[in-house]
Amino acid sequence: MLGAVADELSALHGEVWRVEGGDEPEVRGPGAMAVRLGKPHNTHPHHFDLVFLADRDRPETAVPDCVVGIDGGDHDPVRRGVEVWAATTGVSLIELVAHNGRFAGHLDPRDPDGMPGWHAIHGGMVGWGTGDRYHAVQDWLVRNPLPPALAPALGGDLGRDQLVGVKALFGSGGGEETAEVRVNGEPHPAASAALAALDWPRVAAGHAYARTFVLLVRRER
Repeated sequence: MLGAVADELSALHGEVWRVEGGDEPEVRGPGAMAVRLGKPHNTHPHHFDLVFLADRDRPETAVPDCVVGIDGGDHDPVRRGVEVWAATTGVSLIELVAHNGRFAGHLDPRDPDGMPGWHAIHGGMVGWGTGDRYHAVQDWLVRNPLPPALAPALGGDLGRDQLVGVKALFGSGGGEETAEVRVNGEPHPAASAALAALDWPRVAAGHAYARTFVLLVRRER
């Protein structure tokens, strides 16, 4: 698992990330950046909790998230899940340190596509699925910014005034729908309900899902 994380972050970052740490391994990148395995909260065999630290010696810089394996095709489901995590969450957190707009976009608190009251970094928007409309939810996500749509449900108190990770995963297939928002790794029922109520496309045949990640860097006073 950690080897897959190191490979994906190295490929996206253009810098070397490697697994180090002996009995307590972690993925270490340039400077003090690191990714560690978190305490599992799910018994699914392809579910992993990851904790990104902008500075591995400062616990307050930790941003937790999770990875779920993605089945389908001839690829390894865990590696595919890590690819999606790196392209959404990973790039946001690398951009926090790089701060040059190369890896993810910055949103001012007054930006209509942003989160009111917060400086935010918006990671990638990745979609996957099966059938002719596998990209439908991703296409909708690109056209419909989530931060302002979820802001009322998220509310003003997110537990921290800086480094708040907001993950959104949603889509449908096989007669079932998924709409999940997690804030710093924990489910947020109100925001998840707000996401489920939005008019993103529900596919009748095949599957279509999308995931994105927004890092709320700091609350503006």
